[in-house]
Amino acid sequence: MKEVFKGYYDLGDDGFTSLWENAILIFDTNVLLNLYRYQSSTRDALLKVMETLEGRVWIPYHVGLEFQRNRLKVIAEQHKRFSEVRGIVSKSVSGMQNEFDGLQLKKRHSHINPDKLIENIDKVQKEFFDELSKLEEQSISVNSSDEIRDRLDTLFANSIGSPPADQKEIDDLFSEGEIRYKNNIPPGFKDASKDEKNPDEFSYTGITYKRKYGDLIIWKQIINHASQNSMKDVIFITDDSKADWWWKVESSGTKTIGVRPELRDEIHREAGVENFHVYNTEGFLSYANQQLNAQVTEEAIEEVREISDERREAMMRSKMFRQLARSAEKAVYEWLSHNFSHLEHSRHGSPDFVAYQDDLKYGFEVKVLSNPRSIVHRLQELIYRSYYMLNEERFHEIAIVFVVMDEEEIPELEHRIRRRMPEVQGNLRIILGKAEYNEEEGYVYGFIPYTDFHLGHRM
Repeated sequence: MKEVFKGYYDLGDDGFTSLWENAILIFDTNVLLNLYRYQSSTRDALLKVMETLEGRVWIPYHVGLEFQRNRLKVIAEQHKRFSEVRGIVSKSVSGMQNEFDGLQLKKRHSHINPDKLIENIDKVQKEFFDELSKLEEQSISVNSSDEIRDRLDTLFANSIGSPPADQKEIDDLFSEGEIRYKNNIPPGFKDASKDEKNPDEFSYTGITYKRKYGDLIIWKQIINHASQNSMKDVIFITDDSKADWWWKVESSGTKTIGVRPELRDEIHREAGVENFHVYNTEGFLSYANQQLNAQVTEEAIEEVREISDERREAMMRSKMFRQLARSAEKAVYEWLSHNFSHLEHSRHGSPDFVAYQDDLKYGFEVKVLSNPRSIVHRLQELIYRSYYMLNEERFHEIAIVFVVMDEEEIPELEHRIRRRMPEVQGNLRIILGKAEYNEEEGYVYGFIPYTDFHLGHRM
C-alpha cells in the first residue's frame, strides 16, 4: 500500500537524514519578508543557516516577485512601530499629568506634591526617546540601504526560477486554478475569496497576475523546476499555516500532521520527486540544529515561533472579520428585500446593493462596525465617495448602512456622526442599525434599523 498511497506516508528518521543531505531547499515569500520582522540576532541566525546551504537553496520566480512587491510595505509597517511607541509613552505621561492637574493638589492637599515624580518621568522619557531615535536611525527604512535584500540578492543570484514565458502561460494556469479551487485541490484554494470585494491584479514585465493564485503559481513553478532538474528530494519552507498546505486533523483540537498528501502525490506524479517535505521556519531552524549543527539559539527559535503566532492570529482576526462582514451584508440584503421588489448585488463592487423602485435607482453601501469610534476618521471619505457615485452613476439616492455589533454604542455613534458630517447637497442617507449576532458561530443573522437620517439634516 505504501507505494500506491505514497502521499500519506511520512519519512522515518533515516529518510529525514537522507533528505537533509540531498534536498534542494525552497523558500516561500513569507519566510523572506519575516526577516524584516525579527530582531537582528534572530534575522542573522536564519540568514546564516540559509547562506550555509548556498548552492542548495532556490526560490521560484513568483516568490522573488512577491518579495519585491511587498518588501517596502513590511519595512514601513515595522518602522511605524517607532512612532507608535512614542505616541503611547507621550499619551501616558501627559495623561498622568492631566489627572494630577485635575486633582488640584497644590490648592487642596498641602502634603502631596507630584512635581518631583513628573520631573523624573520627563527625564526617563527623554532618555528613552533619545535611545529610540538612535535605534530608528540604525533600522532599515523605505529610503535607507537594505542589508537584508543585499544578502538575499547574493544568496539567490543564480538560484531563482525563470519568469513565465507569456501571458497565455499564466492565463492557462488561472483557468486551471478556477477548477482546482472549486474542488478544494491544494494549494491556494483557501485564498479563493481573496479578490471577491477588491480584485487585486498587478502587472510586471507585461504579464498580469491575480493575487489569489499566488500560491498556485509558486507551486507550479516548484514542480516545473523539480521536473526539469530531475530532483528526487525537495524541502519547502513556508510560514503559511493554512490547511491548503498542511494536513490538519481534528483530535481534541486541531492537530497538524504534516504536508498535505495531495501535494506529495502531485509533485511525485508530475516531477518524479520521491521525498517532499514542508517546514515552517521554526521547524526548519530546529532541524537545521539537528542535521547541520547550525547552533541556532533557543531564543531565536522562540522569537520565530512568536512572530509566526502573531501573524497567524492577525490573519485569523482578519478572516473572521471578513466572514462577519459577508454575513452582515447578507442580513442587510434580506432586510432591504422586504422594501424593494428589485434588489441586486452591484456589478461594480460599490455600492454593495442596487435597488429599483418607480424607475428610480437606489444604492446601499454596507459597513460593519466592530469599533464604532474608529468610523469618524473614515466618515468623510465614505460620504464623498457616495456623493461621487450619486452624481456620476445617476442614483436617485445612496444610503450608507452601518451595522453596529453593540446596540448600546448606537446613540454615541449617531452623535459623533451628526457632529462630524460634512455638508453635501444630494440624496445621501445614513442608516444605523443593530446586528443580530450569533457570537458562538461568529455571524450576523439579522439586521434591525435603529435610526435613519439625511446628511443635510442636523440635530
